[in-house]
Amino acid sequence: MRRTEFVKGTVSSLALLSLHGCLTQKLYEKHEYEETALSFLVTEDGSKVVVVGEKHHYIFHDITPSLKQILTGPLRKVVAASLSNFYVRRDNVVTGDYTISLVPEASDEDRRRAIDAGFVTPELTLSGHLEGTRYSAEGFPPLAKTQEFTRPYVVSIREQDSSSRLAGKILLTPITVAADGILILGGVALILFVLAMFSPVPRAG
Repeated sequence: MRRTEFVKGTVSSLALLSLHGCLTQKLYEKHEYEETALSFLVTEDGSKVVVVGEKHHYIFHDITPSLKQILTGPLRKVVAASLSNFYVRRDNVVTGDYTISLVPEASDEDRRRAIDAGFVTPELTLSGHLEGTRYSAEGFPPLAKTQEFTRPYVVSIREQDSSSRLAGKILLTPITVAADGILILGGVALILFVLAMFSPVPRAG
């Protein structure tokens, strides 16, 4: 092989490697979009947490015993919830963090219940991680006013690049609406959780 042909071949190989590197990096780029959260609900059995947004529905499962106890017990009326660090993978698996805290109006009995449920002192908060699936809300009917927040909240969500042909298709939401307006998931009714006290927190750096 002549020197000029070797040099040309080497340059071409390096160019291809560089292009491959750029494409690989492109596949793993993260984007960010804003979701207007309309409602935060929990199934009656406490097995799933649902965030209803204008564009998507986020259904979280594998709820811890402590969180389930809070979502289905008397503490549900005296706690505020914050969600942060939302991230959606290309296969529509969504993760996020939550922090539950007592409202100032909570009684001494509520505080004792919170500690028994696993709240950390002295702040009396409970934090954890959620994982679930993102679904499309396309065609979903408007929520009844009784199912919505008193005002919408905008949440920033990071997303793995979804422009690639490897991106998973977003399935339509499995949530349905009963004749009386109640939302149903898997045959189980969804109940509103802390309507006026949901407080998304800024995404960590």
